[in-house]
Amino acid sequence: MKILHVIESGGFYGAERVLIELMLGLKILGHDTALLSFGYKGQKEKEFETICQQYGIEVNSIRISKLESLCINQYVKFFAEDKGFDVVHSHGYKFNIVFGLTPKRHRFKCICSTVHGYVSAPIVSRMALYQYLDKYALKKLNRIFLVSQHMTRLPNIQSLESSQYTVIENGIGGYRPVCPIEERLNDFIHNKTTRLMAAGRLAAEKNFDALLEALPKLIEHDANTGLVIFGSGTEEDRLRNKIRLLELDEHVLLFGFVESLLSYFNYFDVFVMPSITEGTPIALLEAMQARLPCVVTNVGGMPHMLGHGNGGWIVPPKDPIALQIAISKSLVRSHNQIKINFSYDRAMHEFNYLHMSRQYVREYKSLLAMVSSVSS
Repeated sequence: MKILHVIESGGFYGAERVLIELMLGLKILGHDTALLSFGYKGQKEKEFETICQQYGIEVNSIRISKLESLCINQYVKFFAEDKGFDVVHSHGYKFNIVFGLTPKRHRFKCICSTVHGYVSAPIVSRMALYQYLDKYALKKLNRIFLVSQHMTRLPNIQSLESSQYTVIENGIGGYRPVCPIEERLNDFIHNKTTRLMAAGRLAAEKNFDALLEALPKLIEHDANTGLVIFGSGTEEDRLRNKIRLLELDEHVLLFGFVESLLSYFNYFDVFVMPSITEGTPIALLEAMQARLPCVVTNVGGMPHMLGHGNGGWIVPPKDPIALQIAISKSLVRSHNQIKINFSYDRAMHEFNYLHMSRQYVREYKSLLAMVSSVSS
């Protein structure tokens, strides 16, 4: 099969990571796959495009004007037909909307989409409008893929027939860059005896506030407790102000964005994800694979990923006290070894990138058979 993946990437985040794992898996399984990466005129080569090329993935970079973006569907259709692709796989609500609002006779014959997740949007905002249009557009695509069972309860998905979507959880293991450790990390943790790690966009839905509010009690138990949060985002200034108000400057490092966390896990004692919404987060899978004790909130696919407590500690969202208690328990070696082994085995087998890719291949074949029977 030949599968064309279409995306407008804004960086190298969760969706991009899952996509490169999928494309690498498809290549190993003997299928042709390529990336069609859109951007606007004047944009230089995107980080995701560079990474894909480094891993031997065919990248087709397209730069268009705002006016030309109205014709994206036509361009994708002609490109896919000309190159002999069997499936067009969309990643992102913009393409869902473009493809979904186009009559079937004017778009590529076989279009599917992975919904990687939704962010909370103000009622009156451009994002809320996109999500409303996405809800309608998803009904018009040939197949929808969700990255966690929890997503079936989202309003945009509940408007679909159950036959229209399939849950395929994320997998990792093909993309394994090794990044040098920056000296400022060593400078921060060298005298820390308890080292906590968190990662994600600095955004409201990641709820790092609860983790910061849990920290003072942990410091009471160990004055040399340190927390490093990897990520960047719009909440950075507000979080820095909160760190100052809580007098945690000596205990918290907002590290910023890193391309890969794989080189960092061995420096920490616990991985914490206090989000209020998630799908199947890649950072948690990596922490499980790195044999790091994991403390997460009871949202999205995270409880399932950790075997509903067999592989980690699960607490209610927005509860700093519960978070603090769980972190304290996770630091006790006699408490965490069985959970660590469980989560490691789960990450290596059930959330492996080849396992994920095989599921997509089965769905592609089923989808092609369905499209063929309808057209005949």
